[in-house]
Amino acid sequence: MLDATTYKRLVQEAPEAVMVRTVLEHALEADAVDEVFEDCRDDQYTRTLLFSALVELMTLVVCRVRRSVSAAFTAQRHKLGVSLKSVYNKLNASDPSVCEGLFRHAAEKMREVVEALNVPQRPLLPGYRTRIVDGNQFAATEHRLKALRTISSGPLPGKALVVWDADAGIISDVYCSEDSYTQERRMAIELLGNVQPGELWIADRNFATAVFLWQIHHSRAFFLVRRHKANVRFRTTGPERRVGETETGIVFETPIVIEDDFGGEFAARLVRVELNSPTRDGDTSLEILTNLPLAVTAVTVAEAYRQRWQIETVFFELDRVFEGEIKTLAHPGAALMVFCLSLLAYNALCVVRTALAAVHGQQAADDVSDYYLTALVFSDWRALDIFASPDDWADKFGSASPRAIASALKSVARHVDMQRIKKTTRGPKKPRPKRTSNKRKPHVSTHRVLKTRRQAR
Repeated sequence: MLDATTYKRLVQEAPEAVMVRTVLEHALEADAVDEVFEDCRDDQYTRTLLFSALVELMTLVVCRVRRSVSAAFTAQRHKLGVSLKSVYNKLNASDPSVCEGLFRHAAEKMREVVEALNVPQRPLLPGYRTRIVDGNQFAATEHRLKALRTISSGPLPGKALVVWDADAGIISDVYCSEDSYTQERRMAIELLGNVQPGELWIADRNFATAVFLWQIHHSRAFFLVRRHKANVRFRTTGPERRVGETETGIVFETPIVIEDDFGGEFAARLVRVELNSPTRDGDTSLEILTNLPLAVTAVTVAEAYRQRWQIETVFFELDRVFEGEIKTLAHPGAALMVFCLSLLAYNALCVVRTALAAVHGQQAADDVSDYYLTALVFSDWRALDIFASPDDWADKFGSASPRAIASALKSVARHVDMQRIKKTTRGPKKPRPKRTSNKRKPHVSTHRVLKTRRQAR
């Protein structure tokens, strides 16, 4: 049992790690995780190694508490009761349905904690529950599998669609495919079955298909999608007119009717932004399709689409602070499981940030650096297991209510020194000076260069 004295000391010395541990123990309670496995599995089965034990093991790797699967296994060999080969076999056999089910279960529990924290939400577009969706193509792995050793091409272990809840500030859903060549628009078909009335879905042009737009409209939801030149058929019902400006360019609006192949149609708008500067791809304008009511102005539509960068930030932070794509895990099942666990770890940070906002204010929480926060968490994590066993943490927080977890997080958040996890701001970059080159002198002595500079002053 985690006694009060030990817990109090850990809260004082490592509050950030305690908060993340609290969230993960609650979201990944062992019995519930094993139940998810039984409900979602296709071909997988449990013989000796429980699915919850595998999740606990791989979480240590994803959170960089242990440097590899082998290192994590060595540290927990006494409680696993199986060989390292058995661990890899279980990991490699992970079903996409199990990965998705595990994530949804844990994400829902985290969302309940966010609601219990009762921090005023900042909706991206007031009156709408906004979801931002984008795909993530996993990076190439090493050629570890026998079937890959004679192939020089980079082996891609899978792909995922990730849904960002822009209002709650967490990842709400994920859709996995073991085939990395699967088109995002095909994967989105499964997503469309979960669209709820009143939601606003923001997506890039890869999702601008007739099926995607029609299904969202049929579900009494709304879309804000960049136009793909070839995939959506529509006709204009009025002239284009200039309606305003944003920071990025001039906004124009055209009323349109989107058509299908069976004579159906519905009213929508084409919002075009003439950009002040080209995009990375060289585009000088953006065309956005939306079925939002006219009360939402075209300028507001253009500004809302700019917020699609939020999910790009999620992918950047995932790659920077977690081991979400491990090059040595070449099997698609293993790659999908690790990626989903990295999404859960990121969600845990989001919940912690919300708890910090509840105690220290929203501005202070916005200034938190994920890099500094996770550095403290990872460095202090092992201390949590030294002073209390994993079972002690599970007993304390695993079956607690969302309200109890929220209360515990706010209590610990009061001990967090916000200055040591604050983002470092830098000034504007200075222009790079022109460099001289000399093929006959490929190297210089830094000492002599500095000495010459001092003498010249």
